[in-house]
Amino acid sequence: MPTQQNRFLRSLCSLFLLCLVSQAGLAQQNSTDHLMVHPSIDSGAPPMSPQLIVAMLVETESNMRMELTQHTFKRDVTLQTLGPNGEVTGEYIRNSQFLFDDKGTRIERVFYHPASTIRKLKITKEDIQDLAGAQLLGIDVAEKGKYRLTYAGTELFGPREVLAFDVAPVPTPNPHRMRERFFVGRIWADARNYQIVKIKGTVEPSGKQRFPVFETVRESSGSDLWFPASTYADDILRFPHYDVHYRIKVRYYDYKRFASKLTITEIDQPPASSIPDPSSRVTLN
Repeated sequence: MPTQQNRFLRSLCSLFLLCLVSQAGLAQQNSTDHLMVHPSIDSGAPPMSPQLIVAMLVETESNMRMELTQHTFKRDVTLQTLGPNGEVTGEYIRNSQFLFDDKGTRIERVFYHPASTIRKLKITKEDIQDLAGAQLLGIDVAEKGKYRLTYAGTELFGPREVLAFDVAPVPTPNPHRMRERFFVGRIWADARNYQIVKIKGTVEPSGKQRFPVFETVRESSGSDLWFPASTYADDILRFPHYDVHYRIKVRYYDYKRFASKLTITEIDQPPASSIPDPSSRVTLN
């Protein structure tokens, strides 16, 4: 579709012009270093200019997003709170099918969503938004000027050599505008074809809430492009007066290409029964 391709190309150019890629950043301690430091990372000279590497990365990611909009897929979500011995103390399950309309808007159809048994915190709309946003795809190349990418070096991801990039938002995340979500962390792209293979970081702003460090891995979809396969987090959410051991397990599967366009947007929200009563339980907000 020429219009959609033009939109992606305009977004690609805008993001490329606004991504500040600096080799000087290799010598500086990044605010996300505690998330991603890897002992085998080689922060030497890149195989080509960082600007060209980022341009290739963004172009490849744009192609992946366009291809993904032509697919349906299923997603199984399990959110858990854990006790001191690792036992599950509460669970939230949300199994869905995802489609994309002709504008690239994600459409979720929930087909299994029992009442949550989580009592130690509240599953908020930001948690649901992140599951379908940053935790699924990381950075959004369609949003102009949203991120700053800094080339961090090369390392091995299994047998594959990958390029690492630190990602930070250009605007400062505003805790009074929680709906505007920003990924902060690191992404790894295959050094041969510039496809993103792994994403690791968190989502901001947090406000009074707390969000875990997560890792999303992509795998071959059977074509030339790699799609999200799983997201995992196992983190301690630290609040002023208490901590919560929190785990996320997500599986993405059953990718199928479809030919028709969808124009109806319908995103299910968690039912009231899945949200704990804040008057009787500890909540995030």
